[in-house]
Amino acid sequence: MERRLGTTWILAAALALGLGLGTRAAAAPIATWDIANAPGSGASVGFTATDVTATALTAVGVTPWTFGQTGFVAAAGWAPGLVADPGKYFEFSVTVASGSGVQFNSMGLALLRGIQGANHGAQLWDLRASTDGFATSVLVQTLDISSSAADTQVIFSVDLSALGTQTGTVTFRLYGYDYTSPADYAGLGNDSGWVIFGAGVDLGIDGTVVSVVPEPASLPLVGLGLVLVAAVRRSAARA
Repeated sequence: MERRLGTTWILAAALALGLGLGTRAAAAPIATWDIANAPGSGASVGFTATDVTATALTAVGVTPWTFGQTGFVAAAGWAPGLVADPGKYFEFSVTVASGSGVQFNSMGLALLRGIQGANHGAQLWDLRASTDGFATSVLVQTLDISSSAADTQVIFSVDLSALGTQTGTVTFRLYGYDYTSPADYAGLGNDSGWVIFGAGVDLGIDGTVVSVVPEPASLPLVGLGLVLVAAVRRSAARA
């Protein structure tokens, strides 16, 4: 029994080395969106890490800002109540190459709302992901900018670790709601302060790109693992 247990541990170690996830890089930016130079209606991709691609940030179901200033992405016509409208959101996606995965870490962004007298644009925001069909928020709390002044950028760091390691494409949607003025704008900002107050930040996702298939150098260990599997079976048959 002791001999069989020892062989099993050797087998497990060999398979873990041969088939385990191979980390290619420490947690670092994997994608950013250029909010600083965005014209209001959307934002292009500013950076992607090796083996990662991303789509531009676009507005869906709302009225984008189209008045020429840069430094933010904003829209009007969000949901008026305390529940997000599933048809009104900002959307952007991250795709990792075949054979790789992303261990999601965090997302950085800055949000703002306009104020028209006593009225305001969307001041509550939910971030959701395609990993569960956008059914639930990936946040532990709603992003709340209700206490901010008019056109003031509020920076958030969102924990994405609950997403775990994902392969293929992950799409994110940012839903704005709770406005009192349907014509007032709200969204993301990274303006230096000449149009929007305070300091903003480009939208960015941090994570770790990992291998999800055996690396070529690990294939001999996979072979060793298979040999040990056969040895364990023969030993069990003789016992």
